[in-house]
Amino acid sequence: MKKKLFFTMLYIVMAQLSIAQKKTIINIKFENFKDSVIRLSIPVVDGKFERKSVHEYISEKNDGNFHFDFPLKNSATISIYSNIIGSLIFIPGTFTILINPGDSLNFILRDNKLGLTNMEISGRGSEKLNMIKAVANKVNSSHLFTKSYRKQSITERFLEVDRSLDIIDSMFNMNPQKLTRDFRLAKAQLVNQTLDALISQSVDQYDDSVATLFKKFIVNKNRINPLLDSLTIEHFGGMHVLPYYIYLSNMDELGDRYDLFRYRYPLEYSSLVQKEFGRFSFVRDYLLSDNTMSIFRNNWYSKISKDTYKLYVSKVNRNSRYFQIVVNEFKRLKDVLKPGSPFYNFNLPDTNGVNHRLDDLRGKIVILDFWFTGCGACKTLATQLSKIEPQFKSHQIQFVSISVDKTLPVWKRGIGIYSVGSALQLYTEGKRYDHPIIKFGNINAFPTLIVLDREGRIVGIPPHPVTDPKGFKEYIMKCL
Repeated sequence: MKKKLFFTMLYIVMAQLSIAQKKTIINIKFENFKDSVIRLSIPVVDGKFERKSVHEYISEKNDGNFHFDFPLKNSATISIYSNIIGSLIFIPGTFTILINPGDSLNFILRDNKLGLTNMEISGRGSEKLNMIKAVANKVNSSHLFTKSYRKQSITERFLEVDRSLDIIDSMFNMNPQKLTRDFRLAKAQLVNQTLDALISQSVDQYDDSVATLFKKFIVNKNRINPLLDSLTIEHFGGMHVLPYYIYLSNMDELGDRYDLFRYRYPLEYSSLVQKEFGRFSFVRDYLLSDNTMSIFRNNWYSKISKDTYKLYVSKVNRNSRYFQIVVNEFKRLKDVLKPGSPFYNFNLPDTNGVNHRLDDLRGKIVILDFWFTGCGACKTLATQLSKIEPQFKSHQIQFVSISVDKTLPVWKRGIGIYSVGSALQLYTEGKRYDHPIIKFGNINAFPTLIVLDREGRIVGIPPHPVTDPKGFKEYIMKCL
């Protein structure tokens, strides 16, 4: 009996490993294309939590036929960027698509018409995408208003979103696969992207009329229900929609503090999460875990991180699949990223191919700026830092811009636009998010600023120069 049980368990383990090791395949065919060379870039966002991994696959073809295959352990979202027409080929339709380990998807694009709604989609895993395509086509053809979304009043936007969500509900309710894993995810994605802009704008434009519209069209109609799902919460809703839903439900309490409230007032935010979603333990645990990790990322081992962590362990179910991840991350902050600890002794090339080590900069306060070409927030930061940097010229302060761009030409093209032109420009040699300095520094968002003292030890993450230039300058001056 024991022998039989052993082989049964062994079979199950081997079967799981086999599934986990299946390759995911993406085939893309451009028909009647006009460009001589097409270049595609596919970033694959693997992971369902604050700490995500991103792997990028790039290919150039002159015949319009592309084949990508890559290992995938979990469901992930991918985008596909092209050098023809626009840059993101899934619009119109959706910004990203969801793929599963073992999917084998075929996309045919005709006459240079991009967008999921214009593609022919087939292969294993295509059912969920064809459903999204069908719903997107129906929504696009059923708009209540002919004017563009940007020109609509807030009332018209609520009416438009209400109409779109009715269509999503109706089409999924009629589908026999509506309760399957993939179709629950597909519906959640459509609901998330339909609500995202409206919910965000409602926070910024909040007044009595917005409060009335929000209650009438969103709260009373239970529009966020598809996002309150233990399966979908890890993929859709948690970034904007559910946090902003909490904001809108409690704006009288937030007042003027609503901007970045969950990051600036994490203890109060935790209480509001409990208030709104305490009955959905998986939603509560996800939102608190995700926000706690964000606090860690932006503050490392600081008082706010310690206070947030203390509250976190008192609120979140210890059996939650996120709990140990947060605990381990806090331990890493304490052991590795604590102020006064030595930073990673990098050895990176500049634009002339000359390598620079952190040891070479001893005696100077070092401000590390991590960025990449095309990052809008990096461009905004670079503009502000360029104004601030001359004020530190008489001090022993060294600005170091470290790019995570994929290729040398892309990196060099972005210098001075997405980074401070006068800084020491260094490059992670195409390793991007897999480079040891990125992993060491827990860098999951760009731009990220890190300050080191004269001995190459960690000072911390400074106030953001764009939102708090005075606080940033004071932070740096205290280091001298």
